[in-house]
Amino acid sequence: MTDAWRLDTLPSDVLILIFDYCHAFDLVRLSEVCTRFRDIIREETLWIKKSKQPIVTNQTSRKFRERCNSLLCLRTKWHVSNNWQCGKYEKKILLSQNAKVIPHTQLTKDILWWSGGNQLYGFRRTEPFQDNNRIFIHDNVTSDICKFIVNNDYIITGHRDGSIQFWTRPQSSRNIDYYFSIETAHSRSVNALDGTLTTIISGSSDGTVKIWTPLGQRTSRIPLATINIAQWVCSLSVDPTNKKFAIGTAGNSDKPHLHIFDLEHYTEFDILKSDEKRYAETLDMVWDSPQSLLTCGYDTYIRKWDLRTGTCVYSWREPTDATLYCISSDYQYTMITGTKFNCKAVLWDQRQKSYIQVYFMNLRRMSSPTYSVSFDNTHLYGATDQHLVELNFSGYSYKKSNYKEILRYGYVEPTRTDSNCCV
Repeated sequence: MTDAWRLDTLPSDVLILIFDYCHAFDLVRLSEVCTRFRDIIREETLWIKKSKQPIVTNQTSRKFRERCNSLLCLRTKWHVSNNWQCGKYEKKILLSQNAKVIPHTQLTKDILWWSGGNQLYGFRRTEPFQDNNRIFIHDNVTSDICKFIVNNDYIITGHRDGSIQFWTRPQSSRNIDYYFSIETAHSRSVNALDGTLTTIISGSSDGTVKIWTPLGQRTSRIPLATINIAQWVCSLSVDPTNKKFAIGTAGNSDKPHLHIFDLEHYTEFDILKSDEKRYAETLDMVWDSPQSLLTCGYDTYIRKWDLRTGTCVYSWREPTDATLYCISSDYQYTMITGTKFNCKAVLWDQRQKSYIQVYFMNLRRMSSPTYSVSFDNTHLYGATDQHLVELNFSGYSYKKSNYKEILRYGYVEPTRTDSNCCV
């Protein structure tokens, strides 16, 4: 009678084939069986295929990797992604104040930027988030900041009084140095701002969009072009190729809400309009790719637009039917939105019909919207009217905060508007 076969006596290449069929949870348990299993499972080979599926941590896009403080190995990517989906994180309040503001955030690899009222702070991510870690602008800013962007060596701020101000990014100083300003850039508040290395684009509630000359040239106080949209401009964004830009407006049902302009000739070459009657004001947008645009707004939907067809090809409805104030993407599968009610942020996977998880930025005071969200592979930053909050998903012993279940009942499935499109 022959000896019984034992799993741990099989050749390593056979074990790898067997383990490849196992779920990641099972691999973690198998790694505790014996030293040989642990060594095989620690190898990157088993995790290559699995690491391409998780959301948030896929690190596929170069643009997303540039804002990650550190990149995760293949095995760690799955664990951290599971924390995102199960609601396992550590929460910190980075900034708290008595005054209520409408904030905005932008995340880079080294610094988290936040603006609110007439304040602009930068928090260095390599240091503890304490008061002495703040980089801040001068105290002589009299008009509230509506929008800002971090562009090359400059920070550009758009203000409620219609001005645009330019600041130099600090190297070692704790302060941001004033560079120059365009006092009368617009007649009303500058709600939208974006740019390339050579061009700044601003949009205002006065119904105009203006293109400004390259940074560093004081003559840029005179715009290169002025585009009359004749509607309140709520958002705008330059595409990844820097060849076109999208404008989102607060139009009515008789006018288009999304305009696509050529950045070289400043001419409009496409108008995007949904067939759905509820489609309304576009409050935020992000380019997933040169041909794919994500938008959100008052109609409570995330919409994915395909510029090749000029149509909305997919839409996801916010689970509590709330206005979506902001959206952020990893330029692959992951989306995170900030909503009008309960300091709430929602995690989405574009391959799924339903939302994945819900996070509350502040459980003590839940009357504020989440006005701005920024995230990388391990952290989510959400800004409410009085707080800036950090959620850290990189640890191993976090308490589970699975709030998805409380929103499960009454959820309305998203609608698909183009059966020929796969996302």
